[in-house]
Amino acid sequence: MKKPLATMALLGALAGGPAWAQSIPSTAVETVPEPTPVDQLKAPTMDLPDDPIEPYLLTKENGPFMVLAKTFQGPDSQRMALALVKELRSEYNLPAYVLRSKDWPGGSNIRGIPPQADAAVVQAGVGVPEKVRTYDQAAVLVGDEKTQKATADLLHQVKKISPKCLDNVSSVFHWRKGLSNATRTTNPYVAAQHLYTVKKDRLVVEMNSGAGSIAECPGRYSLQVAEFSGRSTFNEKDSTFQGNWNLLKSPLRTAASDAEKLAATLRKDKDVVQIGQPVYVYHDRTSSRVFVGAFDAPNDPRAGATREGLVKLAVPLMDAKTRAKTLDTMIAPATGLTDLTPIKQNFEK
Repeated sequence: MKKPLATMALLGALAGGPAWAQSIPSTAVETVPEPTPVDQLKAPTMDLPDDPIEPYLLTKENGPFMVLAKTFQGPDSQRMALALVKELRSEYNLPAYVLRSKDWPGGSNIRGIPPQADAAVVQAGVGVPEKVRTYDQAAVLVGDEKTQKATADLLHQVKKISPKCLDNVSSVFHWRKGLSNATRTTNPYVAAQHLYTVKKDRLVVEMNSGAGSIAECPGRYSLQVAEFSGRSTFNEKDSTFQGNWNLLKSPLRTAASDAEKLAATLRKDKDVVQIGQPVYVYHDRTSSRVFVGAFDAPNDPRAGATREGLVKLAVPLMDAKTRAKTLDTMIAPATGLTDLTPIKQNFEK
């Protein structure tokens, strides 16, 4: 998922300029003063904090709409960013955080690295070659706003701030004072699809309004055991997909009823009942899925026992020789639990 333009501004800020500190200008300047030569830059004339930086690092839970206050570059970039964050928190009572480029390399276009990683991944696991391509850069982001309007109001407040710690930092762009060049952005760890309110699909809501819907599951996680969907092909000329008659025979037409039938059968089976977990169904526009269990954590020990029990029952439930045949479709318990958070968002009021 591509990130908004506001986040692209953050990327540009993290990648640009060999200065001790710099910001993205909010307006064009007709006459730009001569920058300070790099060889004349001086080290910060203050005692930089040595506190552990971990409690101040940006996480997925912050924001999602924020203000990019300042970016720092150089061997002391993290400590200078930490000094600004501590002053913004203590003197101005603002929620401020540090974003290090080494925690978010390559603009996060790396599979498995936030925000491209699974929602359960909190910290980036950066390895070679990405690790050697990072720089000593750190940005200071401010705010835990939930709307763009609130971020705009926060931006006006931040632009007026002149932190004392910046008076002791030498900069190539010496004419930039305080945080006047702050700009709006978003938390880069939050995927774009989670930033804005999406209109609920009325058809999906209606399809899942019956008894036994996944919307009734009290847990955050559940175990998928079956999925019913339509056919797929890479061959555009496949005769199976040509003509209305073949479309009328698509398994997608009966996917919802097939899933409901399977769920009803599992709820009545004595061996499945002994496992002690409820059965749910979820329908969307492309498939219908059957879930078993309600769990609060992805590593819930009850989930392992549930899956093991269902795997043992998969063949007997279809075998007429060992017992009365119960199912026409074999269940296939997934190897891991499904996070129901994005699914339940379809039903939130």
